[in-house]
Amino acid sequence: PGGEIIRDGNGNPTGVLIDNAMQLVQQKIPAPTSDDKTAALQLAFNHLLALGITSVHDAGVDSELADIYQQLAETHQLPLRLYAMLSAKDPELGRWLEQGIVDDPQDYLDIRSVKIYGDGALGSRGAALLADYSDQPGQTGLLVTQPDALTQIMQLTMDAGFQANVHAIGDRANRLALDRFEQLATAEQRLAGRHRIEHAQIVAPKDIPRFKTLHVLPSMQAVHATSDKNMAGDRLGVARLRGAYAWRSFIDQGSIIVGGSDFPVELANPFHGLHASVTRQDQQNQPPGGWLPEQRLTLTEALRSFTVDAAYGAFQEDTLGTLAPGSWADFILVDQDIFNIDPSQLWQVLPEQTWVHGQQKFNRASQ
Repeated sequence: PGGEIIRDGNGNPTGVLIDNAMQLVQQKIPAPTSDDKTAALQLAFNHLLALGITSVHDAGVDSELADIYQQLAETHQLPLRLYAMLSAKDPELGRWLEQGIVDDPQDYLDIRSVKIYGDGALGSRGAALLADYSDQPGQTGLLVTQPDALTQIMQLTMDAGFQANVHAIGDRANRLALDRFEQLATAEQRLAGRHRIEHAQIVAPKDIPRFKTLHVLPSMQAVHATSDKNMAGDRLGVARLRGAYAWRSFIDQGSIIVGGSDFPVELANPFHGLHASVTRQDQQNQPPGGWLPEQRLTLTEALRSFTVDAAYGAFQEDTLGTLAPGSWADFILVDQDIFNIDPSQLWQVLPEQTWVHGQQKFNRASQ
């Protein structure tokens, strides 16, 4: 369940595997060694620092990677900050939950969250919808985690005092996650837990206010709107777009949006996200006026979603996300004043320097 093998008109496999069906191949791929993973991480860290990223929320970390992160943190080899979400699929999850929250006083590595997988993606028609896909009648998408299992893992996560982060793209998956948050925790517990729905991409309009009333944070990626704009209407039809990529609706009701990129699905560059948030256009300035422009954010709102509001989604707003007394000296220098350029140029902004904990970690002039 939760996966699909795509076949042609004659019933032959096409080679395309959707969601859980990918495991048929993944389990045959030789696993990288710990040294392989560590080397890859160093390349990734350097890439992120060059993009001006000082802190990362890593969603879906398995136990081996979590161990590597801890080793790097203990030996002071993490050049940026990591907020790690344990993978709900990992067989060692129970061990990590029993060990309890990892709360680094220096904020280099915090482990207090679990990434739970609700449904698939919109493009593959794996996102779980309340009604049929407009371009494929009879298909409503896939629940990667079945409802009873979702209830169990969310309860296990919250009982351990961890933040639950449920991947939900389709309106059915979002409603299912909201229903479970409502059933499994009191209002006080939800407020303290800062639980998140990752993506909150297509939400039934009547469910949008529930994020606010249930104290559930929408963790959203602006670049998904500009990547999906050419096919979302085909998948959803006009009516369902009212609750799709609805950043303005969330902001106006007082929800805190945790901004991100969803790399490696999208590029990690945060300036691409700022550009998409403000313009609702791609890098060719299409469509004119923006796609569903009523859902645009101001630059200040977009910047907050990538800084202090993202830090709030990781319980770190007192020390990260602002340049203020008591915060860590994490900051970047860029080649342009983002508040004094045409918004269409935001995606082209380049970091000149990246500083973490008062130490320079990237300098473009020396590259």
